[in-house]
Amino acid sequence: MSDPRFRVIILLGLALIVGAIWTFPSWYPIVNPDTVSVAYPGLPLEAQTDFALLPEEVKQAFFRLRDGDRRSETPPRPAVALALLNARLLGIDLIAPDEIQTAPIPSDARILRRGTFITPDPTRGANGTLVIYQTPDMRRFVRFQDEFSVTRAPNVHIVFTRNPDPYDAQGVGIDYIDVGPLQYTVGTQTYEVPASVDFSRYPILALYSTSLDYVISTATLR
Repeated sequence: MSDPRFRVIILLGLALIVGAIWTFPSWYPIVNPDTVSVAYPGLPLEAQTDFALLPEEVKQAFFRLRDGDRRSETPPRPAVALALLNARLLGIDLIAPDEIQTAPIPSDARILRRGTFITPDPTRGANGTLVIYQTPDMRRFVRFQDEFSVTRAPNVHIVFTRNPDPYDAQGVGIDYIDVGPLQYTVGTQTYEVPASVDFSRYPILALYSTSLDYVISTATLR
């Protein structure tokens, strides 16, 4: 009769081999850095291959963000480009839990505004719609619908801004109202809107990375 300990050792060895094969793309660049071409300087080695596999349009958009674009008179923003790439290639999506996504709308709430998120360029953007409701007791909240998803980015906040074009050099400006951090990158979610928000004065909802001072997506309230 064979030794059970020997069989356990064999099974563990096979499991380690399978795990090494499965995670090969993650650990190979780390133990063999000289064999990995640098597709985007500054990215961790484990993300270089993933960047090289991005569509050419997306790669060029990140290079333009990093180096600036004379034609559109946009300044270089290397730190923003690198942070967005790290979030895109190494981050994970936060999906709203079922109890958040299925929370019902009060039956007596009325719709005040609607909006549709946009994707301004290949480096950033969001999909989906939003609806702003008001209850009879004058509480207001914004609901991102279940098809909502947003490009991963650090420290994204929900803000209302007066700037009709937050993608210009001014961004959200200095006159904006911060609702708070975005909790999830995917799925239905609801946030209370402060009473100080006058939609006629703050007609743009922006998803704004506060640490990068960079607008990820916007929706015009109508």
